[in-house]
Amino acid sequence: MKNNLKLLFFLVKYLAFWTVFFLFFKLFFLLYNYKFSTNLSFLEILQVFRYGFAMDLATATYLCFFPAVVMLFSPFVRTKILYLIIHIYTWFIIIGTSFLGLLDIGLYAEWGMRLSPQILPALEHPRGMLACVTTVQLIMLFIVEVGIVTGFLFLYRFLFQSHKKQEKQKWWCIFFPLFFGAFLVIPMRGGLQLAPINLSTVSFSSKLYANHAATNAYWSFFNRLIYNETEIKILSFMEQDLCDVIMHNATKNSQKNIPIYIKPKKNQPINVILIILESFSNKVVESLGGVSGVTPNFEKLIKEGILFKNFYAVGNRSDKGLGALLSAYPAFVGPYSISHFPEKMENLDYLSQYFTKNNYKTYFYYAGEAEFYNTKTLVLNSQYDHIVSVKDFPASERKQKWGVPDAPFYKKIVVDVDNFSTPFFLVTYNISLHSPFDIPEISERNFGAAASYSDQSLYDFISQLKKKDFYNNTLIIITSDHGTLQFSETTLQIPLTYHIPMLWMGGVIDTAFVNETIGMQTDLTETLVQQLGWKPNTNPFSKNLFGKKSFAFYFNTEGFGFLSPELSYYNDTEQNMISNFYNENEQKKDSLMRFSESFVQYLHYDFKKR
Repeated sequence: MKNNLKLLFFLVKYLAFWTVFFLFFKLFFLLYNYKFSTNLSFLEILQVFRYGFAMDLATATYLCFFPAVVMLFSPFVRTKILYLIIHIYTWFIIIGTSFLGLLDIGLYAEWGMRLSPQILPALEHPRGMLACVTTVQLIMLFIVEVGIVTGFLFLYRFLFQSHKKQEKQKWWCIFFPLFFGAFLVIPMRGGLQLAPINLSTVSFSSKLYANHAATNAYWSFFNRLIYNETEIKILSFMEQDLCDVIMHNATKNSQKNIPIYIKPKKNQPINVILIILESFSNKVVESLGGVSGVTPNFEKLIKEGILFKNFYAVGNRSDKGLGALLSAYPAFVGPYSISHFPEKMENLDYLSQYFTKNNYKTYFYYAGEAEFYNTKTLVLNSQYDHIVSVKDFPASERKQKWGVPDAPFYKKIVVDVDNFSTPFFLVTYNISLHSPFDIPEISERNFGAAASYSDQSLYDFISQLKKKDFYNNTLIIITSDHGTLQFSETTLQIPLTYHIPMLWMGGVIDTAFVNETIGMQTDLTETLVQQLGWKPNTNPFSKNLFGKKSFAFYFNTEGFGFLSPELSYYNDTEQNMISNFYNENEQKKDSLMRFSESFVQYLHYDFKKR
């Protein structure tokens, strides 16, 4: 009987082993992200473990099912063989979960969320993922991974070494693993309550970081995969007919009485250069509320053109920003963007195709790998006449892991543009302000130093363009693909994370002023097309920033945010929880809430039917 109980004791210890493993990674998460953890009280840290324990235990139970099934064969197969199978299984799981755990911990500071299926598109291009870290960081990651794996393998061996000598079981001992497997269902669902464990179970604080820290990243990651949350889910707030009516009323008469601020020279077609800066946030622009002294050259450029003061990125990733800027299509609630669904990209409102229809030559210059995050798919669908990426630069100029630093990148464009036929539409997209900020010309590898380098390179580029004959009849638009969590740490829920600059300047701008309209990246298309004297397509997701409508949306994996002059809030659709930032007009609150919900619902339905 003692030998039989030893089998049950093994399974109980095995469950405890994995529970300890996940508690260790929770502690490691809090220590590594100490900048966020210091904002929690000691009681809140204890609550992170208390509220998160049920999910840690639930995750551990999933890993215990295979050993329980293996032990069903203990009366029929030599016990030594069964334990060997479990040991090999455990070694692989320790290695894999340790790697995912370190990935989750390391990415949190930049992504602002726990491990999610958003990582899957990046894993399709490992070189792009590796470009996010320095060689030193890779070495440290390897050392830490080896240390953690070795430590838990030794712990496992210490706890379970004695079980290798266990004798063959009696036939009726199969009831022990059967009983144990049945028991696992209880902690797996988080208890005997009616509703099974979910992300709301670990939520206990108004501080989002506390709830994130309590979440078991493995449970969250695989739960999203199992329930197919790699797809775009439909969000429904009202009957679809009502949603359609609200959206129709909101978009009609949007082009009436719009002033023209772009003045061509001698009635010639205007050249347009769209400069997309990687991660360039309002946080580094003093006149937009950012830190002083980081981007002094951008401050000089502001005085020369039209500054859109309240401009927002639709998401927190490059693929989301590019999709909005180049095809006037917003991001979604979820991990993906339109760029990851080529079959749905055929009839998007591509900015470049307006220029093609008006006999422009179109050019797209990217300092990185066009394959990463499906950038190439988006650009090819946009049908640019000429596409240049990192592969078109000599190896001597590919000095960053992501590709070509700003200075040599812009230098090539300055040379190439002399051979462009006019009129032309040129898109440039740099990479220097992307982690790990491995720019050879700077000594400090941080966001602030990289932002200053990007600022200086941009100014030098503009200065060279001003010497060109075509400059006087050229519009230059400077904006960003997305904001940042860095440089005054923010979360993915608040608007400041998505606040980015947009500046229009060039020889065709005769009046410099600040535009106060609240807008987002998709609005670039309708605004620019109308200013060039063309008719924009009917697009419910794009509005004219020189018109009367003033609002913006931003999206992340968990929910969406809405901003207008009267109301701003964030809707966590996973937790079904709304956070209000301000409410200046109580009378308009209901109608604005209804409009914002109809916009989001319409967007997700539109994607599904494409």
